[in-house]
Order: sequence, then structure tokens, then C-alpha cells
Amino acid sequence: MKKLVENKSFSVLIPDGESIFALKVLRCLGKIKGIHVIILSNDAQAMVRFSRYCDKFITYIEKNEPDRLAAITNTLVKIKADVILPVDIPTIRLISANQKEIEKITRIIPLPVIENIDITDDKWLTYEWMNENKIATPSTVLFQPGNDFEEKLFHLTFPVLIKPRKGSGGEGIEIFQDKESLLSFCEKNTKSIDLIVQSFIKGFDIDCSILCKDGDILAFTIQKRFVYTDQPVSGELAVDFLFHESTYQTVKELAKKFCWSGIAHIDLRYDENDQQIKVIEINPRFWASVTYSILAGINFPYLACLFALNSELPKVEFYSKRLIQLRSAIKIILNKMITRNRKDLYFDNIFLDQVSFKDPLPYFISKYPRIFRKIFGTVS
Repeated sequence: MKKLVENKSFSVLIPDGESIFALKVLRCLGKIKGIHVIILSNDAQAMVRFSRYCDKFITYIEKNEPDRLAAITNTLVKIKADVILPVDIPTIRLISANQKEIEKITRIIPLPVIENIDITDDKWLTYEWMNENKIATPSTVLFQPGNDFEEKLFHLTFPVLIKPRKGSGGEGIEIFQDKESLLSFCEKNTKSIDLIVQSFIKGFDIDCSILCKDGDILAFTIQKRFVYTDQPVSGELAVDFLFHESTYQTVKELAKKFCWSGIAHIDLRYDENDQQIKVIEINPRFWASVTYSILAGINFPYLACLFALNSELPKVEFYSKRLIQLRSAIKIILNKMITRNRKDLYFDNIFLDQVSFKDPLPYFISKYPRIFRKIFGTVS
């Protein structure tokens, strides 16, 4: 990505350093010289604290939401940060709800309105919104114990997935091949009402990340998992950043109808039967692979800060790239040295699941806390 803000520095407050996404966002900002990043966290031992890109780490004790808001506003007044950049849903929602108050102190990155956050943070509300706005999405029913639940299942095709209404990362998702096994599960979980049942789509996953203002897309990346199916890297995972027209058009329509502001990571799936892209869920926060997007030319946290500062955004140039895990890259390199005829085995960049070569300390502290506790006396 081209450097647009030459010799210009600014400071950023990340107010939710306890989030699992904070370290990823910090590393994105660390790619740009001149950005001074302060971390506020209610977890004194958050891994982001030990990053080389963290210029100052501040902790506070959180008792309730008003205390959290007070800690944020007091910190902003004290450190005079140029921009506040929340990364996860609870803090994004809190700042969005108190935007007028916080704007008196500092600039805020684009954020969704409360209503949009609440819709997208709940898979059932997301499904209802998709239906009302005629955006393709898998057939879904709300799990509600009772006699009419079995009748609702006629709207679904099996296999189906049971998912928590709230959550991410695939946690709590189970698949059922037939109605009998699903009903057996439901009989044992009659008290659970925070679940949805959704038809499984035969096809492939594809994700789209966006930065928007009032429904207009300012920047985006589209990524698709690629699995090598032949030796020497059978089953290994790669990520292709690419342009996929129907995915982009679906997301563009979604952003416009939501009048979306802020960042979001949208999970979609191509339905082989209907031959169309369908929206699975919308995450109104930063995401685990946000650092990968930089290799495709887009630094989302940096662009969000520039927009907040009314700075001219760089000309966003999206590049098709293939990222692959380190162990797979080694296998490919060795194979090419031997055979020299596997042009289909290639990659553009290497990624590591957890550790960063340029910022390794957070990983090793989380991996070996006892050793570092003896050294520093602060890690638990």
C-alpha cells in the first residue's frame, strides 16, 4: 500500500486491549511509521502489553459499563490521543452509544449505529434482516421448544447446523444429518432458547472484509480458503485473496441497505445448488486475519484512522495473493527443488498461526508463562 501520510505522526488509543483481536490490530498499526499507540485494558496481563508496537499500556478496574466509559474518557483527556480505535463488539457498541460525548475529546473511527451492531451480533436477527431486505441467506429457524418446532423444520433441507445466536469462531456449532438426530438433541436441550437451526450449504466459504462510511465501501478484501489436494502438501491450508464479482456485489448491496459505517467481516458461502452467494453471518468488529489483508494491499486499522482524521485516503490497490502456512511453504520449496515441474504449487507470502517474527514476545509469554513470571514477576 502506498504511503500517503509522509512525515506525519499521530496517536491512537485502543480502549479494549483485553480483546483477542487487539494484538492483531496493533500489529497493523505497527506497519506504519509515526503512529504512537496507547493500549487501555481491564486485563493487566493482556498479551498486547508485551508487543514491541505498544508505546504505553494503561490498566483499570471495571465494575460496570459506566466505569468502563469513565476509564476511556479519563484516559483520552489525560493522554490526548488523536484517534480512538475500538476493536471488539462490547467497546464498539459502548463508544457508538456515547459518540457525541467522546467526539468532544477526540476523533473516532467510523462506527456502526447501535441498531446495526445489535442486529449483526445476533444470528437470528441477522437472518430476519436478510429476509426482509431480500439478501440471499441459508434457510433458518429459531430453536424454541414446543410442538410447532418440528413443523418449522419442513422449511429446512438436511443436513442442518445448530448454532448459538451469539458467538464466533465456530464455537458451539453442531451438524445433524437427519431430523431424527436433531430432534433427539433438542429433547435433551429443552431449556436452551439461544440457538438457531440452519440448512447446511454445499459449496465453499468465501469472506469479505470492509471499511464503510454511510453505506459506501471505502476499502475491502475478499479471501477464500484454498486446500492443496495433491502431494506434497495434501490437506494444508492456504488463503487466496482475490476479486469475486458476485461476492462483492452481494456485500455492496448489504452495506448500502444497512447504511453501514465502520469495519465488518462478512462470512459468505457459495451455494452449489442455487449457484449463488449467500450471507452466513456479519461480524461488526475486527477479525483474526486482519493482518493478512496488509499483504493484499489493505491496512484496515490504518485506513480507519486516516478517515477519522479527515486525511486523504491512499489510492487503495487490491492485489491477488496466496498466503500459505510456513510448514506448507517448506514442503513446496523442497518439492520444487526436486521435481521443478509443479507450477501449480506456489505461494506469494507465508503466514504463521500465532507467532510473529518481528513481534515474538507476546507469543512466547503466552506459551511459557511460568518462565516469564520468574523473569519479570508480572505474568500470570
